[in-house]
Amino acid sequence: MSFEFTCPFCLNRTRVAEEYLGHSGPCAACGKPVLMPTRDSSRRLVYPVQTGKQLQVDLRPESSEQRPEDDRGLLRAMLAISSISLLVILAVGIWVGLPALRRQMSIAACNSDLDRMKVIVTALNAYCDRYGSYPTPQVVDKAGKPLLSWRVLILPFMGYGDLYEQFALDQSWDSPLNLSLIGQMPREFCSSNSPDAWGNKQPNYVLVTGSLTLFPGSGPLGYKQASDAPTLLLVETLNGVTGWTEPGEIDMDTVGVSFGTLPMQSIGGLHHGVALGVDTQGNGVIIPKTISKRDLEALVTPNGAELIASKDFSVYP
Repeated sequence: MSFEFTCPFCLNRTRVAEEYLGHSGPCAACGKPVLMPTRDSSRRLVYPVQTGKQLQVDLRPESSEQRPEDDRGLLRAMLAISSISLLVILAVGIWVGLPALRRQMSIAACNSDLDRMKVIVTALNAYCDRYGSYPTPQVVDKAGKPLLSWRVLILPFMGYGDLYEQFALDQSWDSPLNLSLIGQMPREFCSSNSPDAWGNKQPNYVLVTGSLTLFPGSGPLGYKQASDAPTLLLVETLNGVTGWTEPGEIDMDTVGVSFGTLPMQSIGGLHHGVALGVDTQGNGVIIPKTISKRDLEALVTPNGAELIASKDFSVYP
């Protein structure tokens, strides 16, 4: 229950809870000391004489709706300042942390590609151990016509022996039989950082062929015949051939070796500022975009004995 009290000084009307009957305190409106009434035996209000003596209890309105407007304004201001401060702190935190976050995401993306490339290089080296050299970049018929990619030849060394047995090595990659197997491409042959390579069954990791590479026209070499370290065995490129079984590499004698975004013609294109490779020893090689053409060619040649300006290609720049 409550009763209506009128301040004798400012005439402000306030609803006051029954528990304040007989108490004293400052008026919620003007702040002057007032005495609350009491009730007699008939429950009628008895108003005392206002003496102006020091009061004991701070009387407040019963309802929050009676709170003075300046108090509500102060509360709103404090909440607004707190919200703005929180937003500023969050914005500063994001601004400071975003470059580091982007760098970590880039490193993770590179490592994902390098893990897949290392699986392929392990298989290439296992093939080399078995047959004395790396596989020919392309299987050809008696007339020299390209039929299938080297990727088919290393399938048994990657754990895909059953898939290998289904191919007809004397038929072209687009023959009805071999074409029906393109949909079974191992995930290791494509990059997770390419938006359409897996869906189109296109490869992202290729060999660099040419007279000064591990794959000259006279026949492929083996890792034991590479005296330079590192010597790139596998590099990344944008997917460009029709399917993973189709022959197609970066031919250094025809297009050279360069850093760029030309599918199956230049190295890189999947990562900002760097291109990836794996050397004959199975080590990941992170190649910065700023590398000189001379140094890039030196990474590809197995026995050039060239001096390379920077030899630390294991760290993301």
